[in-house]
Amino acid sequence: MSRKTLSLLLFLAFLPRLIAGFVHSTEKQERRFSAGQVFNYKQPILFESDFGGQGLDKWNLSEDDRYRLARTNPNRLRITDAPGMAGGAKAVRFFVPRGPNSFRAEISLPSEKGFNERWYGILAYVPEDWKIDPNKGADILIQWHAIPGNWRSTHPNLTICIQNSNWQVRRNFGSPQKNPERKLHDLEKPLQPGAWVSWVIHAKWSPGKNGLVRIWKDEDLVLDQKGPNVYGTIGKEYTPYLKTGIYHPEWHLNSDARKKRYAAEIPGVTKKEAYVVKVVVGSKHATYEMMASSLEFQNEDSGEPSTVGDGQRPCPGSSVMRY
Repeated sequence: MSRKTLSLLLFLAFLPRLIAGFVHSTEKQERRFSAGQVFNYKQPILFESDFGGQGLDKWNLSEDDRYRLARTNPNRLRITDAPGMAGGAKAVRFFVPRGPNSFRAEISLPSEKGFNERWYGILAYVPEDWKIDPNKGADILIQWHAIPGNWRSTHPNLTICIQNSNWQVRRNFGSPQKNPERKLHDLEKPLQPGAWVSWVIHAKWSPGKNGLVRIWKDEDLVLDQKGPNVYGTIGKEYTPYLKTGIYHPEWHLNSDARKKRYAAEIPGVTKKEAYVVKVVVGSKHATYEMMASSLEFQNEDSGEPSTVGDGQRPCPGSSVMRY
């Protein structure tokens, strides 16, 4: 047998392993998207996703402390039928079972350079079997996170979350090197499991007095705050990046205090589950009406369209406290 023939036979023998190694390596690659790859800056609506045709394209995926995953565990994060919606609507299902260091199932969009003015529309849902959690720690469904600068902040600039049976909005801004400003807003209307909730957010991201955050829950203006809303001392100007899904930090057992609280939790809550059917991001040229119309949907029972409203109801005066 010639050397060439022997070399060819050895190559063919190892070819399956080479292919398997290449596939395995490819699967490990991270998903990375820049703002230029995701947002269309030529029109007022920069980004729109209903998870039907495009699925999770252009979304970064994360589970627990693993980020930018190439693929996820379908039991934790997957596309499925939107509960209670007609017309074959699809949604992302986020699922976090209770367990040590089982605490996150989220998707996220990239951050942007500069302090920009943005509109956001999000249609979210928690199922009817959602159990009110009497234990410490909120369930974060939507957040706008800071980017790393000369100080890695641990708190998102803006959060919409569930605390026990209440909706809360939390804000973090100022100087993370010292003590950042942290404010909590309890919304008047409690959580209603089994109902879709439309969120419209108008933000002028800024570390200065010209900042603005307005939030509408369904058709009610529930927050209207002016002034700084990002960190101004990290050495970078940035637009916080949007994340949505389920994040329950108390189940991340990264400290002795959390381990003790986890062991002492009142039993009964075995999971966290949520759905998101639509996400829209608009530029400063977008309007409330654009966001609201994008979030309309048809109820499965009646077949009638459900509208968000005109956004003209006054803010009912949510309670505000530091935390």
